[in-house]
Amino acid sequence: MQYFHYLAARRALVIGGLLVTVLVGGCASAPPPKPKPIAMSQSSSTLSEKAKLEQRQSILKVRNRTLTQLYKLKPSTKSEIEQAAGYGVFEINGLNAVLAEKHGRGMVMERSGRTTYMQLARTDIGPRATVKPYWQVLVFRDPGQLNRFVAAISPADAASEASITVYRLNEKGVSIQTDWDARYFRDPDLN
Repeated sequence: MQYFHYLAARRALVIGGLLVTVLVGGCASAPPPKPKPIAMSQSSSTLSEKAKLEQRQSILKVRNRTLTQLYKLKPSTKSEIEQAAGYGVFEINGLNAVLAEKHGRGMVMERSGRTTYMQLARTDIGPRATVKPYWQVLVFRDPGQLNRFVAAISPADAASEASITVYRLNEKGVSIQTDWDARYFRDPDLN
């Protein structure tokens, strides 16, 4: 989009320069210089590579802390995750729902080792509602469901999918979550 704004501005400058030349001094003997093309990057991300790396590392630290806590509180989840097609770990921010579209971020790790960084937006909270920070672990038993989840927006209610188990961790402990309603989507800056 910036490229098109650049071209429009450049074109306006060239046309304006020609008009000034014609009005002030007659026709110019040489044509105006052609605008140099701008190299477009492959990603539309506004983050530097260093910032992307730092954010990815931050998410991976949250994943490690969350899984360590989950395994401590509910040891059977370790073998459940090891046998699953993949798992996701999300940190849900304590933000006012009105102030932010994105309420959390995390990652999904497939058994193959592929990592997809994601964001989520809660859809089950209304205006002026606040959410205390907590962490969520999604365990995917079905590889097809996992692929659909990371490829696009997931089902509106991940907890209602029989092939996904959702664990919620907070300062009080861990619970299996059945009242979750969120949209998950790929992080455009980190993938």
